[in-house]
Amino acid sequence: MAKYDNEFKRFKREIAELVHNKIKTRSEIKHEYGIAPSTVVGWEKQLFGDLKKRDDLSPQELEIIKLKKLLKEKEEENNILKKATAIFSRHLR
Repeated sequence: MAKYDNEFKRFKREIAELVHNKIKTRSEIKHEYGIAPSTVVGWEKQLFGDLKKRDDLSPQELEIIKLKKLLKEKEEENNILKKATAIFSRHLR
């Protein structure tokens, strides 16, 4: 039984790290593994502590977080525009 406990702990850590390190979003995890986003949040809190505590971050770290979020949003917008361009260009041919 301990083997499965260790495997599950390792799995939880891997999922939490994927989300925490911004490799995958919670919704991507939900679609790939069928794990509720609230469950992943709980695993992140267990592993990394309360994610809302940002008082101990320097202004530079806060700015980096803000810029990474903005970059991700712009990349998503860019991907949507690329897909729309491909769709509309097919209709022009």
